[in-house]
Amino acid sequence: MTDLLHIDHLTAGYGSIQVLHGVNLSLASGGRLALIGRNGVGKTTLLKAVMGLADVKAGEVRLDGQDITTWSARERAHAGIGYVPQTRDIFPSLTVEENLLAGLKDRPRSALDEAYALFPRLAERRQNGGQQLSGGEQQMLSVARTLLGKPRLLLLDEPLEGLAPIICIELMRAFEHLALNTGVAVLLVEQKVDDALRFAPRAVVLERGEVVHESESVALSQRKDLLERYVGVAGAH
Repeated sequence: MTDLLHIDHLTAGYGSIQVLHGVNLSLASGGRLALIGRNGVGKTTLLKAVMGLADVKAGEVRLDGQDITTWSARERAHAGIGYVPQTRDIFPSLTVEENLLAGLKDRPRSALDEAYALFPRLAERRQNGGQQLSGGEQQMLSVARTLLGKPRLLLLDEPLEGLAPIICIELMRAFEHLALNTGVAVLLVEQKVDDALRFAPRAVVLERGEVVHESESVALSQRKDLLERYVGVAGAH
């Protein structure tokens, strides 16, 4: 079976700055993969390279068997890649509903109900401006808007950063629901290692732009030495 996402010997960065060095990675349709490591090791750059927002120097990115290495971010979005950046990137001057409408692409307005079913908080605040939302609500809005485009592959860049524990739980439940019920594949970058390893059956550890470990998440959670060395935590609970 062809992987939905296949990254082969990818070297990428920004301009003359090289961040990733020969990265290999694959993710099947409906799969979940956690990408972990310390800050600054290239995790965000890898997501951006998949989305077409970083400069690829060598190697290739394939989506469902098709080479998309030279495609623009817009072309990749239309092909089914959804990206939720660390910065959230909502429109603060628009209401929740107007933000969601911007994510519909060619789908009918009634599809907004999908977003409100996934995040009831957004339904309660549909007429609130983006700037009136809490950080967690802004994150929900960013995720919901991306999902309305019906991606086959969802790239999540530290979605839990700076959020209250109860919001983190709500978001992770939503991601779990999506993975189990919609068939969307999820590549998750997350500093909260416990949450990442519980969510994704497989995990990849990055260090200085290279993959230094790949295994089942359960096995990695028991490797306190690896987690201490490459992530700075003693292990998942």
